[in-house]
Amino acid sequence: MLLDKKGFIIDIDGVVGKSKTPIAEGVKAVKKLKEMGKKIIFVSNNSTRSRRILLERLRSFGLDVSEDEILVATYATARFIAREKPGARVFTTGERGLIEELELAGLKLVEYNEAEYLVVGSNRGINFELMTKALRACLRGTRYVATNPDRVFPSEDGPIPGTGMIIGALYWMTGKEPDVIVGKPSKVIMEEALKILGLKASEVAVVGDQIDVDVAAGKAIGAETVLVLTGVTTRENLQQMIERHGLEPDYVLDSLYSIFER
Repeated sequence: MLLDKKGFIIDIDGVVGKSKTPIAEGVKAVKKLKEMGKKIIFVSNNSTRSRRILLERLRSFGLDVSEDEILVATYATARFIAREKPGARVFTTGERGLIEELELAGLKLVEYNEAEYLVVGSNRGINFELMTKALRACLRGTRYVATNPDRVFPSEDGPIPGTGMIIGALYWMTGKEPDVIVGKPSKVIMEEALKILGLKASEVAVVGDQIDVDVAAGKAIGAETVLVLTGVTTRENLQQMIERHGLEPDYVLDSLYSIFER
C-alpha cells in the first residue's frame, strides 16, 4: 500500500504546480501526507530555479515547507561539482537560479575558454552567442555536466522546451553527450534525495508526471513509482507514453490526491 510508505519523493512541476499556478489536488495531498507524518522531499529537474525561488513558490501555494525539503537540479548539480572539484571554474548556459546555486557552492563562473566544467541548464533567453560559447566549450573537451535531460517542461499554457533542447543541439553539432546528467532519471539526484530523507528506496514512493523522467528515476533506485495525470502525461496520451518509453508505472493516478481514494 502506498500510504504505508515512510517517505515520498515528489516532483513539483506537473504534480503540485504548473509554473506559478498551483495544482489544487496536489497541494491538498501534500498537506495531508505531512499531517500523517510522512517524510517529503520535492525533487525537481527545474534548471532555472534555485532552492530559494522554489521555496517561495511552494509557500505561495500554501505549503509549509523548508529548504531542506527541496532538492532541485540546480542545487544538486552545484553540490556534485563542488564535491568532485571544490572551487572549480565553470561556464554555464543557465539562468540566474542555476548561477546562484553554483556560486553558493563556491564555484567560480568564468568564460567558456577558461572553464573546467561546462554546465548545461535550460535558458529561456538562449541565443546564438550563448550556444556558440557552449559549442566551443564542448569542442574543447571541457567536462560536460547537464542539470537534467528533460526534453519538454510543463507550463501554465502547455509544454515548453526543456534542457534537452540544448543537449540535443550540442549532440547534433558535436556528437557528444553529457559526461554526467545530474537530474532525474539519473541516480545522482535520487540517491541524494534518499540520503536527505534517511530512508531506503523500499521505504519511499516516487511521484511524478513523466514516464521517461520520474518513473524511470524511481525504477533506477528500485522504488515504487506513481504517475499522476496532472502534467505532461494525460489520460489521452498515457498508453502512447508507456509504449514510447517501454516503462510502466506501479500506479497511475488522476492526481496526487487520488492516493487517498484508492
